[in-house]
Amino acid sequence: MGSLGIWNLPNRITLGRLVLSVLLFLILGLMQENVVATFGPWAWVALGLFVLAAGTDWLDGYLARKHGMVTAFGRIMDPFVDKVVVCGTLIFLCTPIAGAPVWIPPWMVVVVIGREFFVSAIRGFMESQGVNFQADMPGKIKMTLQCLAIGGVLLVRALRDEATHTEIAGMSWALSFLDVATPIVIWLALFSTLYSGWYYARKALQGIQGLEG
Repeated sequence: MGSLGIWNLPNRITLGRLVLSVLLFLILGLMQENVVATFGPWAWVALGLFVLAAGTDWLDGYLARKHGMVTAFGRIMDPFVDKVVVCGTLIFLCTPIAGAPVWIPPWMVVVVIGREFFVSAIRGFMESQGVNFQADMPGKIKMTLQCLAIGGVLLVRALRDEATHTEIAGMSWALSFLDVATPIVIWLALFSTLYSGWYYARKALQGIQGLEG
């Protein structure tokens, strides 16, 4: 697999994820303006776009490492797209829509975005000092739980009838499960967001002490 500089396959996948996120935001915005239905088929489209944009997060990095195609562009854009996908979707989902449960209040979104700014600032400083500050397991768990939480909210919308906002026939068991599981996953995602922020702050402090020592 040859290298094409910043236009290699992993980077094209990353940019493709960014395009998918823009399409997702367009649909969520149209839902808010009542141009398209919040429930039913359009919710399935939104869910599919989110799954593709977030679920392929591992693919670009895996291909870049496996085929020696890691670039500075990819190292910048991959985490940037991750933040756009997650934070952008959360912003839309915290807005009340008739018939849809509001499980993600605005203050939670502020916490998530604040954490991302904080960790990005730390990472930028540490790497400018020559310290390797790549994502560790707490950050990966955080990303996974956030994606599961968002996916749960979108799936609840998809399983409701477009006209009546009630469950689609035969799907009451799935909605009953999601009505319990989704809020739990949302709170777990919030906890992992806070914990991973603390983890990276401690890691940075140790790195700074090492530089000064």
